[in-house]
Amino acid sequence: MKLILLEPEVAGEIGEKTIFSTNTYTNGMKEISYLNYEFQGWLGDELLESTPCFIVTENLANSIQSSELNGYLFNEVEVTVSDLFKELYPNEILPNFKRLIPIGKVFVENHKYSGWSQEDFCLSQNLELVVSTNAFEVTNNHKLNYCDVFELNKD
Repeated sequence: MKLILLEPEVAGEIGEKTIFSTNTYTNGMKEISYLNYEFQGWLGDELLESTPCFIVTENLANSIQSSELNGYLFNEVEVTVSDLFKELYPNEILPNFKRLIPIGKVFVENHKYSGWSQEDFCLSQNLELVVSTNAFEVTNNHKLNYCDVFELNKD
């Protein structure tokens, strides 16, 4: 079975209201218990990233929730915009977003994977989003024009 590694559009950064957990990922980066995503720009994709976090539009979140996919949680995200965003997009109204937290685990190296936990949404050891082909079908029905997509084969 193939898995898909997604590198979403980066439209912003971790905002100053973000709260970091005392827990850490395997690479030593602190986990985030409350996310403030501050937009710097936005090209319109419905799946966005600011390592180690992913956010999705409410529309995409609803599609995921109405599917039979597993391996994820949704949390609230506080969305703010930078002064640059206000300058570049003075009339832009952002949709509602949710934080997507992948629960599954997978090890990825050289476009191959191993140790897949069998969930549809996974986080690699490098904090990358890896999804099943079923999850990719659901997400790809939404706007992902600036998301890099890589097929992974089993090691």
